[in-house]
Amino acid sequence: MANKELIITWLNNAHSMEEGIAQVLERHAEDAKDQPQMQARLQQHVEQTRHHAELVKGCLERLGESPSGVKSGMASVMGAVQGMSTKMAEDTPVKNTLHDYGTEHFEIACYTSLMAAAQDLGDQQTMTVCQQILREEEAMAEFLFQQIPPVTVQMLQKEHAMASQ
Repeated sequence: MANKELIITWLNNAHSMEEGIAQVLERHAEDAKDQPQMQARLQQHVEQTRHHAELVKGCLERLGESPSGVKSGMASVMGAVQGMSTKMAEDTPVKNTLHDYGTEHFEIACYTSLMAAAQDLGDQQTMTVCQQILREEEAMAEFLFQQIPPVTVQMLQKEHAMASQ
């Protein structure tokens, strides 16, 4: 497979990934109704994530391609399932925060790889897009990292209060 075909495949994967993640984040934002700061930041990142999908779509179009319908469809199904996977758990806020933090780091790795591929191909536009997305993913990962301790403590306090009743 030629380098251009590989980067097209990887961009298709990134586009599908962003579409699936947007669905998961929407559900996690709904779950965070008792955490206004977390909910607002998740909702903001849902919009960023949708924008990321559009940016990646633009990269594909510049390369003469369009997003894969099959991959987008699969991402949609997987996003719906993943978004509901912690719904019944007692510790949903903690699980959602940890899941989202891990997801952000996966995205950081993907866009770092795409930047290297774009640079190797001499595709400055794709590299610039990936750098922009990477910065936003890093900012979200940092926000989520900062939320892990308070979300965990809130969950423990809630459990303690319920056990004391």
